[in-house]
Amino acid sequence: MEEKSGGKRLTSKFDNKKKRIVLIGVGAVLALLLSGYAALCAYAGSGGGRMAPNTRIGGVEVGGLSAEAAVSTLDAALQVRLAALEVPFTCGEGRYAVSGTEFSYDAEGAVKSASPAAAPMPLRGFRFLAGMLDRDGASVPLTLDHVPAEVSRAAMEQGDTDAQTTWDIRDTAIVFTKGRTGRTVDTAELLPRLTEKATEMLNGESDSLEPAQANITVAPPAEPDFVSIREEIYAEVSEAYLDRETLEIVPSVTGKDLDIEAARAALNAAGEGTAFRVELTVTAPETSTEQLAESLFRDVLGEATTRVTGTADRKMNVRVAAEFIDGSILFPGDEFSFNQKCSPYTEGNGYGKATAYVNGLSKDTVAGGICQASSTLYWASLKADLETVERYAHRYEPSYVRGGLDATVYGDYGEKGSLDFRFKNSSEHPVKIEVSVDSKNYIHVTILGTDTTGIHGEPYSTNRVVTQPYETIYQADDTVPQGTTRKDEERTGYNGVTIETYQKLVDAEGKTVSDTLLYKTKYYCRNEVILFHPSDLELWGIDPVTGIRTEPTAAPEVPVESGPPIVTPAPGESQLPPSTPDPVLPPEGGEPILPPGQEIPLPPVQSAAPTPAEEGLPDLPIIPPPGTIVVGQ
Repeated sequence: MEEKSGGKRLTSKFDNKKKRIVLIGVGAVLALLLSGYAALCAYAGSGGGRMAPNTRIGGVEVGGLSAEAAVSTLDAALQVRLAALEVPFTCGEGRYAVSGTEFSYDAEGAVKSASPAAAPMPLRGFRFLAGMLDRDGASVPLTLDHVPAEVSRAAMEQGDTDAQTTWDIRDTAIVFTKGRTGRTVDTAELLPRLTEKATEMLNGESDSLEPAQANITVAPPAEPDFVSIREEIYAEVSEAYLDRETLEIVPSVTGKDLDIEAARAALNAAGEGTAFRVELTVTAPETSTEQLAESLFRDVLGEATTRVTGTADRKMNVRVAAEFIDGSILFPGDEFSFNQKCSPYTEGNGYGKATAYVNGLSKDTVAGGICQASSTLYWASLKADLETVERYAHRYEPSYVRGGLDATVYGDYGEKGSLDFRFKNSSEHPVKIEVSVDSKNYIHVTILGTDTTGIHGEPYSTNRVVTQPYETIYQADDTVPQGTTRKDEERTGYNGVTIETYQKLVDAEGKTVSDTLLYKTKYYCRNEVILFHPSDLELWGIDPVTGIRTEPTAAPEVPVESGPPIVTPAPGESQLPPSTPDPVLPPEGGEPILPPGQEIPLPPVQSAAPTPAEEGLPDLPIIPPPGTIVVGQ
């Protein structure tokens, strides 16, 4: 109901209320829409930047893929499609086609422009809806940054033969022949047309096979595509090197480059139809393929030879270790680990049982004797003046190499408590280790490399002092027949000895460069033990307290059951140890050479009976079998 008063129309309170309700409803709908769009924007930016469902780029389906997967998928598809694409054009009376592979594209940029997550927050929802609803999808623009080969061919065939500048690429220069003013293809106009045509064909925006038209004009010779010429001849210099995986020489590359500005200046200065030469920037490698082949492993850096004695199994063990080591190549800075190369020390790996030190006793142990291989290698590495990383001396002085030049090993590689011999290739070139055992049982170690200094090592040991001569101790054993004796093969005699080892470096002219004390080795004493029947104390004149034999006034001549004649050295007499099997177990004597700040603990003392796995533990009390009479213990 309306009322008029003074000529004015009055609006009822009911109408105002209706308007407010409508406005509130519209605001609620708008708020709901905005809230929904905001939620869509948030969703579009979640999920690790995945593409919207049904998204197509350049006709390639990438919907639901991550950005990385979308780039990979698009790139693979475009390569296939461009390889099959040909963009036609006509020039004069000829018809030509540019291969799609001449064009470039940016797959990563195309994915980013279509990815909702890559857009600013307010636009993510819009891009998500566009990707999901656009049936045609986004296009991939192509670019052409050089003159295609077909365009150059058209210019040569349809223009004047001498209108184009030509060039001849040689080893160290490019010889150009400048063209003359004449009929030529207008490439500045043609290239954009080809790019546009290729983009339309790739993205399915044009089904027309109508070729682009190249215009022929009369003009001065066009500047060659110096960028393409440079790309054709450019090579980054690289040195020849030995490949770590294949162990084959990778050839060197001579560096080549074209100074485009210098070439352009030479072109502008040349007269039409004249030839001119532009020198290339040539960089020769410091190490060519030929130089590396001639220098690689050409020099003997160090070599050592020792004679392998003992049982057939001991000789076999040294031979097996030699085969594992032979042919090893160390690049500069590489470390060689004897245990890594030669273990596990098992029969399954080719080793047999031979005498080694077990808890201070000489016992048959799998891989006994291999220390002769590690010691001979150590000696050769000192001669090669390579850096020692880890080395231990034996418990007792060895016989096959001079004291102080031995290197014992114990335990498999990486095994807790194991001892290793390791050295580093501290030279600037690869080194190769050759190891062999000849028919006369000599093991030969040769370290080959590239000698650039002429300096080599002449290690030596001196100041050998017998600190404790071994004694011959007699021990009662009722298994020995009366009237005879038997040498205990597990307890042969060794003198206690100290000896100093030096590394003398000598140059190519034989002059001493340095003479350095490496370490002082302490080898332990082990008394020789002779077994006899308990009832023969008086027969042999043996002191029951000390176990030492005193010469009787009339000693009976009774044959010894086995072993050589018993000779006891005089007190203080310096006597070299007898030839004995090689120990493979850790010593207590000698200081290891370790890297600065590194310590390798010796195995702990065990109280249980020794086993082959406990090789190298300190001497333990000798526990005789039941019924044995022990004298002098």
